[in-house]
Amino acid sequence: MVALIKRLFNMRIVRYGLVGGIGIPINVVALFIFQHLLSIFHLTVNFSWFGHHSSVNLLYALASACAFEVSTTINFLLNQIFTYGEQRLHGWHWVRRALKAQLTSLSALLLSFTIGLVLVYGLHVNEYLANPIGIIVVFIYNFFISKRFVYRPTPTTTTPVGELLDEPVEVPTR
Repeated sequence: MVALIKRLFNMRIVRYGLVGGIGIPINVVALFIFQHLLSIFHLTVNFSWFGHHSSVNLLYALASACAFEVSTTINFLLNQIFTYGEQRLHGWHWVRRALKAQLTSLSALLLSFTIGLVLVYGLHVNEYLANPIGIIVVFIYNFFISKRFVYRPTPTTTTPVGELLDEPVEVPTR
């Protein structure tokens, strides 16, 4: 059993999934905190639409965006340390990689939202089924796009040559 657990932890996608799993409660707690902190502001927008007057409270939208940033940043740090710990970053490489992580997270959020809309409104799938489907699809997308775009080793990281090439390298023996 211990050997199986060690083998699972050696799989990068499992470590990435564990970090993502940690990010969910972080996002929920951050959302709760930001909703309470931002509730002192009156974030209601009034508008008219074809003679119909309405108002929208922007508290959830703003709190959700702030919570997304908190959880995305923590996920990036944990992935850099736990999932891709062999890649040592120095100086501005951290900032560059963090910005790339933000872009991929935003693209994953947009993709998840789109999948949910298509499933619920286009295919009439129950929203409680559509949401997990979107999460699973986006997890797979986010892992592979992050592997290629965010966590691709840079020449300045101390990474084995095989990982730079993303394929095993045979070292000739004498």
